[in-house]
Amino acid sequence: MRIGKVSPEALRLWSFIVIGVLLFGMLGIRLFQLQVLQWPEYREKSDHNRFRLIEIAPPRGVMRDRRGRLLVTNRPSYTCYGVPGELWRDKTGMTLLAQALQMPPGLLENEIVRPFRRTFAPARLKRDLSFTELSAFEEVRDQIPGAFLEVEQKRAYTGKLAAHLVGYVSEVAKEELDKFPAVVTGDLVGKRGLERIYDAELRGAKGRRFSVVNALGQEVGEMENVKRIEPVAGKELWLTLDLDVQALAESLLAGTIGAVVAMDVRTGGVIAMASAPSYDPEIFAGRVNAVQWNALMEDPNKPMLNRAVQTMYPPGSTVKMAMLVQGLESGRITPNWSASCPGFYTVGNRAFKCWKKGGHGHVTLLRAVEASCDVFFYKVGMQIGVDGVHDALARFHFGSATGVDQTSEADGLIPSEAYYNRRYGPNGWTRGFIPSIAIGQGEVLVTPLQMCGYIAAVADGKVWRRPHLVDGIFDPETQTLARVPQPEPQPLQAKAEYIAMAQEGARRVVWGAEGTARRQQDDQVPIAGKTGTAQNPHGDDHAWFIGFAPVENPIVACCVLVEFGGHGSSVAAPIAKEVLKRYVLLERGGEEQLAYASGGKP
Repeated sequence: MRIGKVSPEALRLWSFIVIGVLLFGMLGIRLFQLQVLQWPEYREKSDHNRFRLIEIAPPRGVMRDRRGRLLVTNRPSYTCYGVPGELWRDKTGMTLLAQALQMPPGLLENEIVRPFRRTFAPARLKRDLSFTELSAFEEVRDQIPGAFLEVEQKRAYTGKLAAHLVGYVSEVAKEELDKFPAVVTGDLVGKRGLERIYDAELRGAKGRRFSVVNALGQEVGEMENVKRIEPVAGKELWLTLDLDVQALAESLLAGTIGAVVAMDVRTGGVIAMASAPSYDPEIFAGRVNAVQWNALMEDPNKPMLNRAVQTMYPPGSTVKMAMLVQGLESGRITPNWSASCPGFYTVGNRAFKCWKKGGHGHVTLLRAVEASCDVFFYKVGMQIGVDGVHDALARFHFGSATGVDQTSEADGLIPSEAYYNRRYGPNGWTRGFIPSIAIGQGEVLVTPLQMCGYIAAVADGKVWRRPHLVDGIFDPETQTLARVPQPEPQPLQAKAEYIAMAQEGARRVVWGAEGTARRQQDDQVPIAGKTGTAQNPHGDDHAWFIGFAPVENPIVACCVLVEFGGHGSSVAAPIAKEVLKRYVLLERGGEEQLAYASGGKP
């Protein structure tokens, strides 16, 4: 049978049918691939566009003084978040956003978005928006699908009060990420002071939520089937600090460069730690303004420096009580030992002068402390030698950091024969070095905090206590308080009668006829202490005063240093007196005693 020729019309029809079957077959296969085989992948991408995982920053733990008053807390502020992957594809929107947030040209695009342009997890773009920035953002938010706002907690400080010891928070640097577990780029961490030391306790735990967004990137709600996880607030620091005494100390340092440290003789708790000049730590609670940072760094008075623990100075005559105790302990001098002071002391061909021209004449042990006779202690130093001077200061923990809960604490320096041999060689130094270090000059260097620990130990008479700022850590979640353990007090390893002589010498400095601080006598709160004037090759001498109160049964010790202040008796001692008096009156009866002391004024 012969098959007839297929007409052109039929051929075209069959061709269309075959092509149509092939096209629809391919489309069906592709739909099957997309709808069935690749469904999980595209569902995940769809969810990325529709849902956002938002981390909720926890409120950072607050800090309270010894009476429960807030020193550091938090306040609500607006933070602008953005999805880098979305912003990177929308250059127009990114330009509008940078303008609304008043960000420098190129900062948003090049430093914030570009490094994370393949990331779809929201990132913080700018914290603590001003009203102007907030208003500008609201005007253009419909044109920027990749940006949104969140209310977060910003660190709030009590102005400059206690700025150095509290420290500050700032965004974690890339090189710091390994030091802070559970921290990502953009998070705030403690950088100095208590904020840094107790960062893990203060930071808390992040919460999270899933938001649902529309095609414009605007949030329309939260996912109903995913539970929101609330953040856990950070723990509170309960400090030994007293805000009244701290504020007083800072006010008394106004216009000077120096430090004040006060501590409870009975516990080692730091009551005040002031450093001048100061700075406002709140400027760091986000991205640091370059202008403000440069101004702080270039300030010749170095306001960022915590002079209470980071700077070292010659202690001057304040060490004479330690020298007295060591001389007696060594057996080289006795309680009845005395010396003649003609106004100078000669070692080899060098004459070391006493501060008093013409000298003090015949000087006994207690008169030597009271009148601060240099010649007497030159001779004590020559009796006990370089290592004896070293031991005199080491007994009160000079030469090593105290271990206080602060960052960058300096060790100080107390020379020994081994030190001089290393520095100058065994034949490169002589006994002529001794007179200077015997009165706290030469290579001897101490911090104001070490000095406060020293006079607190003299006041106690038995032990040296490590200074500390945090008494306990309170967990608001469990309502429990954990006391911060402190090391056991360390015995002074000296006879009680010798320490008692040092205490009596300190009393006579204020209450004796020749006392160098006799102008600080106050019957309401009798104080004792020691003045010091430290030679400074770069300018005027530094002024020291260390003291304790009351004279009988002391409860508080204080150290005051004023750089370039001159004489400790006229500059540092009046500040210490007011600080000591304030704490004693607070302990005796609070505000009523203070009102009585100020003549009835509140």
